[in-house]
Amino acid sequence: MRGIAILGSTGSIGTQALDVLGRMPDKFKVVALAAGTNVDLLEKQVRQFKPQVASLATATLTNELQNRE
Repeated sequence: MRGIAILGSTGSIGTQALDVLGRMPDKFKVVALAAGTNVDLLEKQVRQFKPQVASLATATLTNELQNRE
């Protein structure tokens, strides 16, 4: 199994990549997600893929995400 990091996970290419990876959970594990400012979508992605690391563009947004967990 390969670990994958997705930079820009909430953008068009990032969401498409996660869609593909989600269909092959026996081959790939999402270990890191990075997003700009879309806290809502990153929260959904974190809940689905359970990466070891997730980040947003600012500390304020990161705190918002952490407070949702």
